[in-house]
Amino acid sequence: MSSVYLSSSEFPGIASAVAVGAFDGFHVGHQRIVRELVDCGHKASLATVIYTFRRNPKLATRGIQGLLTTNSERVECAGKTGVDSIVLEDFSARFQGLSAEAFVSEILIGRLNAWVVVVGRDFHFGKGRAGDAETMSRMLDNAGRRLIIVAPVMVDGETCSSSIIRTTIVEGDVERAARLLGRSYSIEGVIVTGSHMGGRLGFPTANVEIPDPAKLLPGNGVYAVRAVVDGVIVNVVCNIGVRPTIVATSRRTVEVHLLDFDRQVYGHLVSVQFAARLREEVRFASPAALVKQISRDVLRARVILGQVGD
Repeated sequence: MSSVYLSSSEFPGIASAVAVGAFDGFHVGHQRIVRELVDCGHKASLATVIYTFRRNPKLATRGIQGLLTTNSERVECAGKTGVDSIVLEDFSARFQGLSAEAFVSEILIGRLNAWVVVVGRDFHFGKGRAGDAETMSRMLDNAGRRLIIVAPVMVDGETCSSSIIRTTIVEGDVERAARLLGRSYSIEGVIVTGSHMGGRLGFPTANVEIPDPAKLLPGNGVYAVRAVVDGVIVNVVCNIGVRPTIVATSRRTVEVHLLDFDRQVYGHLVSVQFAARLREEVRFASPAALVKQISRDVLRARVILGQVGD
């Protein structure tokens, strides 16, 4: 299990190899960076460290749409790679004011004792993003240290990046997002009671309350989903949106209809893993028309999730 530090000042200062980045999504490009980190760390007998932030800097500085991964999700993904430690730095006002030179000398060398640093080709750092990978290479070389620059990963003929994944998820294309991430896109929350309207229509649903409002939700629509509840994998039809047929509101909700599952799970944590988008969210002429469509949605979800033959 990887050790987690909430500041670089907590790190014990042992000789290390360090991968630096936001790592939002921990997508296939990030995974290549971490594989390079683990490989060179083991070869040089260095502790392996992922250095990232408690909050994606772009939330504050560049207005991104939302987070692909929460801290707990990034820690879980990173831990599976076999790295020794994860540092989640606070992207504070003081940190934002660090020059590129200060970041290298004070943080990477002074606190993390980094002898090898691994970054992606488009990496930038320091106040105003003034430094790039070539800048860091020169600084580390002058200090007798080494930088490894990892080439981007191509998926579907395009460079994999967190920004592309965000756009893909907002568009509802969760299948493409899965190819870019190397796993299904997921959200995690607590199952809470809703209006019970789904039950009255014959398809009982539960609302999923997402604890982090910055977590990016897929675009409004109906999805085939696998959910993990109390360690059990359940096939699910999930609706994200404003429920225009029943009670249209401006507040988006995440509703799940658990297939062949009648256990009481209100208050339990659920991981919702998106497999495919079934359709857009639309307003139907009547509740009866909505019921007919939900029946079709359930059948399609069973086929997609492998519960019945096509």
